[in-house]
Amino acid sequence: MELFSIRMRAEKEGKHVSGAERIVKKEEIEETLRELLKRPKDYDFMNLKVEKIKSFEEIPFSLRISSYEFGSVEEARKFAVKKLTEEGIEEKLARKAVEILSKGANPSGGNMRGAVLMDLETGERLEPDRSRGIRTVNFDWKERKRITELLLRKGYTLRTVDALALTMKNLHCGVVAELCWSDDPHYTTGYVSGKKIGYVRIKPLKREGDPLGGRVYFVRKESLEKVLECLEKKAVLIDWRDDF
Repeated sequence: MELFSIRMRAEKEGKHVSGAERIVKKEEIEETLRELLKRPKDYDFMNLKVEKIKSFEEIPFSLRISSYEFGSVEEARKFAVKKLTEEGIEEKLARKAVEILSKGANPSGGNMRGAVLMDLETGERLEPDRSRGIRTVNFDWKERKRITELLLRKGYTLRTVDALALTMKNLHCGVVAELCWSDDPHYTTGYVSGKKIGYVRIKPLKREGDPLGGRVYFVRKESLEKVLECLEKKAVLIDWRDDF
């Protein structure tokens, strides 16, 4: 079976506004490109990349999903820190991750295109390019249409469909835990994830109108090279098991 990776990234005035990852059969390329062209609402630059996949791995979806809503950003962030400690992340490092995203992960100010990599032992930032970060690429659901319909029926969003697939690849590649909230000023739900705590949706992890957001991946420094190789080069299809 021939499979192709399709990646879309859109910007407005130099700022990221939309992105998507798909892995599809050859006969699905045209339809998928049309879908992704419509995804960003407003942009002045779009990049679409289609690339044949030479090999891929299949992994089963194995995270429980939970959702929590709080009366304030402070309460929500405190809870996110608590869940990360349940995954084995030291509280001070979990708090540091929250602070990084709240102030803007790019050292020069604002958001990064990719994720922060944080050593879970020391809190050291490990991404090779501190202005770019690390992007998780080449991942998708094995049966995207069925999974999308299932999650929408359960009351989740299209963002959840994509975020679940992304975090599954992260954990598969050796990321121990993840903290994320969107850079969309009007989307205040974020999540933490890990193999123990599952995929935990939390609202509101930021205030309405706040343009800052991003991801922090907690990793072991000694595994950094292997994790980077997997995140940026391996292709992964996630198979949803009906018992989740």
